[in-house]
Amino acid sequence: MRVSLSLFAALLLALPAERKQGNPLDHLPPNFEVLTHFGERADISPDNLRVAFMAKSFGDAMVIELNTRAIRCLTCNVPAAVFLRVMHLVTGDYILIGPDHFENIRVSRTRDNELWFLSKERGSRPIKLGQKMSEGAAISKKSLKISYSETSQQNP
Repeated sequence: MRVSLSLFAALLLALPAERKQGNPLDHLPPNFEVLTHFGERADISPDNLRVAFMAKSFGDAMVIELNTRAIRCLTCNVPAAVFLRVMHLVTGDYILIGPDHFENIRVSRTRDNELWFLSKERGSRPIKLGQKMSEGAAISKKSLKISYSETSQQNP
């Protein structure tokens, strides 16, 4: 059995990989639409009316209204915003994830990563929740439940 699996794997590696030419955005299925030409880490609102996203890693949180396509910056009133993720709460408010300042990529993504609350009211400033966390979080679209992990550096 091991020999046949090894042989199969070797045959797969020997097959030439066929790569499609051109820009994949030029060949989207009809039910796909480009909302913006920048950003990352999109999160769809519980009511499916907005998409929150990050302008870039260690940057500002943005939201696009799907009915008007208007894009609004949620954290542009925060000098030197260094957030990594923005996620919707069922209330319409947001959870932000990121350090309070940028030290370096490794430290700021791991040891210093924490949760922040941002009200849906325009001009609101993020409130630090005092909770360190690792990587991303899972936030319920139906209730105020959140799941996340911590590292031993964050919670010795």
